[in-house]
Amino acid sequence: MEDELKALSKGNKVIFKQNSVPLFQNKVYRTKEEALNAPTGEVQLAESAQTGFIFNKTFDNSLMDYDADYHNEQSNSPIFKEHLQYVFDLIKRYDLTGKKVVEIGCGKAHFFNLMKENGVNCIGFDPAYEGNDTAIIKDYFSDKYDINGDLIILRHTLEHIENPHLFISDIAKANKYRGYIFIEVPTFDWINKKQAFWDVFYEHCNYFTETSLGSMFNKAETGSFFGGQYIYCYSALKELKTTIEKKSEGSIENISFDSSVLKWGKFLDEKKNIAVWGAGAKGSTFLNLLDQKKEKIKFVIDINPEKQNKFIARTCHPIYSPKALEGSGIENILIMNENYIDEIKAAVNNPNINFYCL
Repeated sequence: MEDELKALSKGNKVIFKQNSVPLFQNKVYRTKEEALNAPTGEVQLAESAQTGFIFNKTFDNSLMDYDADYHNEQSNSPIFKEHLQYVFDLIKRYDLTGKKVVEIGCGKAHFFNLMKENGVNCIGFDPAYEGNDTAIIKDYFSDKYDINGDLIILRHTLEHIENPHLFISDIAKANKYRGYIFIEVPTFDWINKKQAFWDVFYEHCNYFTETSLGSMFNKAETGSFFGGQYIYCYSALKELKTTIEKKSEGSIENISFDSSVLKWGKFLDEKKNIAVWGAGAKGSTFLNLLDQKKEKIKFVIDINPEKQNKFIARTCHPIYSPKALEGSGIENILIMNENYIDEIKAAVNNPNINFYCL
């Protein structure tokens, strides 16, 4: 089946390029040597001439291996736990009583466990899952599985899938086109408006807007949350379109993050004794662009114990717990996600440290 979202024929317009990007922004490494040798790829964001969808035309799915060392969970944060609860309250509106829920790409199962704790009958799929819940299959979902679900959930999964419309079609077929699907992804609208160069990752081979996400269905409910950084789509699987219509909206102009890169490069030049808070994808991308030789930022702070005392891909910045701030001489903390600023300030509780957000 042809992938209508990419429509890899002539006429697609490249709108942004970036070289030597770590393949996995959410992997950290046990030694400096491993971090230094982390594999990289190239990003060429292109807009499909047929559909208007945005994708990385140089993405190579064969390079991607989401193993147990992959950590994209943020649930150590109270703020993110609030977001997970918000998402759960949102899907509860669709009445889960007596229903079977299937979460594809459930990660370390934080949202999955929240559903189970609230009495939801659910199964999950994810090769990176490390626990022992037999309701989670440690494998990538494929059409070999007969899932028979009333609600299918894809949270921060579809942006990693090379052929998203085909993938949803496989889900619909495996579920006999019954039931509903709930999709949560980052939004390109926020990246573009914010000039957030730190939010363009090799891992993300697709970039959605509410319009493009909803356009895969005849009828769909869409919305945004988490400070406008994420969007969602809810639809009946029977409403999935067999093809994506030719775009009707205008083309995206070439994207340049130059002014944003210059702004934050100047910040790093002017400030001293800097630490970055956040060893996730945003932090890894920011460091690989603006401090490749580890000359301006002393270290990275992250509250996830699985990331502490490890190293950022390629740049080899060490990752520590917040306790490392004590006696470190850090004067400035650059926070990778503005949603967490109040939580971080309260945790540090040091009037001698200045806080800044991307």
